[in-house]
Amino acid sequence: MVDISNLKAVILDLDGCVYIGEKPVEGAAETIEKLRQMGYRILFLTNNSTLSTAGYVNKLSRMGIQVKDEEILTSGMATAKYIYDVYGPSKILAVTEEGFVEEANRMSHVVVPFERFHEADIVVVGLDRRFNYQKLRAAVRAIMSGAKFIATNEDRTLPTETGPDPGAGSIVAAIKAATGVEPIVIGKPSKIIVNIAIEMLNVKNYETIIVGDKLETDVQAAASAGMLSVLISSTEPVGHPKPDFVISSITLLPELLSRR
Repeated sequence: MVDISNLKAVILDLDGCVYIGEKPVEGAAETIEKLRQMGYRILFLTNNSTLSTAGYVNKLSRMGIQVKDEEILTSGMATAKYIYDVYGPSKILAVTEEGFVEEANRMSHVVVPFERFHEADIVVVGLDRRFNYQKLRAAVRAIMSGAKFIATNEDRTLPTETGPDPGAGSIVAAIKAATGVEPIVIGKPSKIIVNIAIEMLNVKNYETIIVGDKLETDVQAAASAGMLSVLISSTEPVGHPKPDFVISSITLLPELLSRR
């Protein structure tokens, strides 16, 4: 029997759990409010760096889910923080969308234009739906000239209303193939983003449960950090690591956690 008696906080994935694309999961807003009433601290943790923290607050608000800035952690925000903490304010070539750029600017980094790739200390790669050969070439040349290679995440796909889209991992893979360099990965399942989440929540690992829809990111992140996990899936998961719990919808989460 899995012991959940010590749980104080819930880390919730967004894409595929709270919403799919621009469509909220039915009952998600009510479920999150119920968790708050039960006394759980909530942190929304997403590998998707296309929006800033403020952007996700606005997106959730449109879905009837009221959250504060300090309840959102994106891989873009975590990447900007990691670079600042380890390297200080840096010149970054960003193969990303505007969300990461906003977070980088907020952390006093400078995002250099692609034609000035040679100025970059660090190349950051995330989901970029305007990715093209020119961006690939700039990133490759910067890395091969000595810039550090950091990936916001390596998610293979991103769920949308019409089916899965290629994720940031597909872009990261192209740059890895051309340079032969392995990136530092910030997003789930990396302990880097999990440690930032724990710090934001001000709890211990064993007091926290991660809820998500992917074994290779959400459940793996929990397993690596010694945390409990809930996989949202309509089918029995195949592969490892095994989640502690499997439910078909986020709406079943309060009932599961009420056993505390």
